[in-house]
Amino acid sequence: MMTAQKEKVRIRHPGRAHDMNKSAPLASAAVIRRTVLLVYGFTFIGTLAWMGAIFLAPYLKSRSSGAAASFLYAIFSPVCHQIPSRSFYFHGFPLAVCGRCLGIYAGFLAGLVIYPFARGFSKIALPSGRLFILLSLPVGADFVGGLLGLWASPNWIRFSTGFLWGVILPFYFMTGVSELLLRRPARKSNDEPAPPG
Repeated sequence: MMTAQKEKVRIRHPGRAHDMNKSAPLASAAVIRRTVLLVYGFTFIGTLAWMGAIFLAPYLKSRSSGAAASFLYAIFSPVCHQIPSRSFYFHGFPLAVCGRCLGIYAGFLAGLVIYPFARGFSKIALPSGRLFILLSLPVGADFVGGLLGLWASPNWIRFSTGFLWGVILPFYFMTGVSELLLRRPARKSNDEPAPPG
């Protein structure tokens, strides 16, 4: 009887490789692919819904649906200051998040579109650390400069620097969640008591 070929799940870090086999059993290529596809599908759908809600809030407000609009604005208030002067407008009202946050979420969505072509679904690997630093520097510098009062960036710059940073985030999110799901059976099996001798 033929058995499925097994391969080690390897998490590639910058400059080295991390072997999950030290803490988890071997997983077949089919299990890896199925897990990554599952994470990708839910993440993509959730990101589309998140982006849709950002634009839905001002639309509902323009249609005099105040309660529904307020509810959506309230959902985003813990993650964004929602200052109108730092936000783009839609149907005459500010979006549910500021320009920088919109850029991060739009970049995250763009990164998800790129993910299958750049990484595929058969392996789990982290991007280069240098690439992360490179894409993080613009948004970090813009944020710190604004915080210190050195400059006040226009919204298109806030959006652009946020977008650059957002593009790389799905590669870390996908890797982290996929690895977590692949490790769960190992923890469950290790927690099961040994059968009585």
